[in-house]
Amino acid sequence: MRVKRSNAEIVGDILEVIDKGYNKTSSLMKNANLSFTLTKKYVNMMISNGLVEEKDGEYRITSKGKRLLENLRKIRSLETELVTLLNSINEDLVNE
Repeated sequence: MRVKRSNAEIVGDILEVIDKGYNKTSSLMKNANLSFTLTKKYVNMMISNGLVEEKDGEYRITSKGKRLLENLRKIRSLETELVTLLNSINEDLVNE
């Protein structure tokens, strides 16, 4: 069973997709793996919070959104590093 993504993960996924140049609603839906309803819900929330802006049917990340994206990338990197460290500790404990 797949675990649901958190709001922060969905926002991060949308920002990543826009950062890669997929900046129209249909592209966001496909590349962030969201329904139309959820895409609009999150994009509207992100616009309200100053993370993205819409111009001529395309979305762009604001400077605030870029800062958030960088922080989310750091968190994802730290999560990966933490999992690696925990796995290493578990292996050391099992092999002793």
